[in-house]
Amino acid sequence: MKGFTIIEFLISVAIIFSIGALGLFISLDFYKSSSLDSERQTAISLLQKVRNLSMTNTDEAKHGIYFDADKYTIFQGENYSSRNSAYDETIYINPIITKSGLQEIVFEQLTGKPSAVGNIVLSNQTRSITISIENEGKINW
Repeated sequence: MKGFTIIEFLISVAIIFSIGALGLFISLDFYKSSSLDSERQTAISLLQKVRNLSMTNTDEAKHGIYFDADKYTIFQGENYSSRNSAYDETIYINPIITKSGLQEIVFEQLTGKPSAVGNIVLSNQTRSITISIENEGKINW
């Protein structure tokens, strides 16, 4: 008689399951890394957009960005609390990413100088990325 024994079948299933679990682990790590890189690009793009809006004197007002726990808010005005909320633009943060550091940055009209300098740190469970805002408005990553 030809065929497989129960032991051969169980070993085959165990090998296939192990390879699948390893693939799942690797793909999950890749997803986390990719999400962090994507969130960094989003934050940098939004910072550059807000700075450009202020430097081009759009609506003859200062523009800023507010980093909340779960979203970014682009606003127009002197600061987040006294902003004109009709001009708000909200972008939600990926839930696996945590943010720390600067919370509010407003850029001066025409010069693009920021109201605050320092770092914004984006992280997931395995790594973190730092975005720096300098005195003259330069954004480093």
